[in-house]
Amino acid sequence: MEDKNVMNVMLGGQFPKELPESNLWCGVDKGALYLIDNGIKPHISCGDFDSINNEQISKVKNYSKNYFVKDNQDETDTDFALKNIIKLYPEITKINLFGATGKRLDHFFGNIFLLNNEKYERIELSIIDDNNIITVAKKGLTIFENIKGYKYFSIVPIYEDTLMTIKNSKYEVKDLMLTLNRPNATSNEFKSNEEIKLEVSNNVLVLYSKD
Repeated sequence: MEDKNVMNVMLGGQFPKELPESNLWCGVDKGALYLIDNGIKPHISCGDFDSINNEQISKVKNYSKNYFVKDNQDETDTDFALKNIIKLYPEITKINLFGATGKRLDHFFGNIFLLNNEKYERIELSIIDDNNIITVAKKGLTIFENIKGYKYFSIVPIYEDTLMTIKNSKYEVKDLMLTLNRPNATSNEFKSNEEIKLEVSNNVLVLYSKD
């Protein structure tokens, strides 16, 4: 059964080995073609479609419930997709971005910055690939679960001088100052099945990682 509050987005980077079986789908540029070629009809397809040919564009248009073409470069394809998702599906509270990592580091960093964009503050945004989940923990206390298959988690500051306290992890710390010039909160580990209690003075990136 579909969760009407969750939208999965397939971007045009490195495609995952497996796809979630349910939920709403949005395809972005050649990510839309990938979904269709794998038997999924996107609820939304959008982008400038500069990475697929005219025949493939027609296929995407015919198999998509909604189809939007970006006509300028004032925003990234991902930003354009998020804007249309929120407009068409205001009930959405969680968006998972697949195909957001891969060869193009410029696209990757653009997607990372969107996670902390105030335009999407009410949305839980995550980047997911075969080995990692990247999301944002907001200022204050966050309790996040131990997800099966992920051994490590790392905290990466977005703002200078961020105070952090972690409980229920392998390496616990109280009032550690995070700075932007050295990674001093990476490669922590989950402890049994306990939920991690993270308290920070500013928003931070949280990365789940496999071996």
